[in-house]
Amino acid sequence: MQQRIAVISDSHGNSTALQAVVSDAQKLGANEFWSLGDMVLGGATSEECLQILDQINLTQVLLGNWEDNFSKELTHPNYDISDPSTVYFTMLVKFESEHLSKEHQEKIKHLRMTVRKKVGKLIFSLTHNLPNYNFGHTLYPDQNQDNFDQLTLDQEIDIAIFAHIHSPLWRYSRTGQIILNPGSVGRPWDPRGKLLQNRAASYLLLTVSENGLDDVNFRRVAYDPEIELRKGKNNGFPYVELEQKILLTGNSSTHNRPLLKKINAKHHYNEEAAEFLTQIKKIY
Repeated sequence: MQQRIAVISDSHGNSTALQAVVSDAQKLGANEFWSLGDMVLGGATSEECLQILDQINLTQVLLGNWEDNFSKELTHPNYDISDPSTVYFTMLVKFESEHLSKEHQEKIKHLRMTVRKKVGKLIFSLTHNLPNYNFGHTLYPDQNQDNFDQLTLDQEIDIAIFAHIHSPLWRYSRTGQIILNPGSVGRPWDPRGKLLQNRAASYLLLTVSENGLDDVNFRRVAYDPEIELRKGKNNGFPYVELEQKILLTGNSSTHNRPLLKKINAKHHYNEEAAEFLTQIKKIY
């Protein structure tokens, strides 16, 4: 009997892309979904993303670095609002704290960073990035083989799947285990400009049977980013300009401090972030 599993990650609050991916996977017979993290934060419709996930057969959910930082910011915030990137992230946390349901916020707190799944005869390792380190550039495609071998130190693992880098990937460990990455649902990335122009959502569709891994299907699904941008404008998302840039071009401004400083000053986000941090301090 075949099992068809859709592996999704990094929607970053882009529910329009996520719905397109879920619909595509279901049309192709996916009967199970695995989420590898970063489904929320960054975009304007994180709550809608989680509502979509609530409606499908989601058998595994991992903690991404953005969910991790969201929970930490609400208990141990960074008060250095002289840094435009800190103001940017604080404003995103403020927005999510006002729009994510209490139930979903609570669920995020208890997500795991890594799990193991047995499907048929195969053992899968699922992580957002490294097993105990869910951020950084350690597993970017141009990194050393030693970095990737950290995903498969346990020789019982047949297939290691990680996320975080936003780029589809298929490679091997030194001992022959398969290493896969589904790319990003909401913010696909490629270092080559011509390839980055394809802004379709990315995910992975696996077919597993008693014979083992029957098929690995790297899927790209087109959607209308203008629908997502309208949602952001309608619900008061603070960084619609930056969201438009990343959805249409693939280029992120998360660490573009001169640009963030300009936008923060224009919309008085420094003051708004400071007030939000004051409120958190009173609570904790």
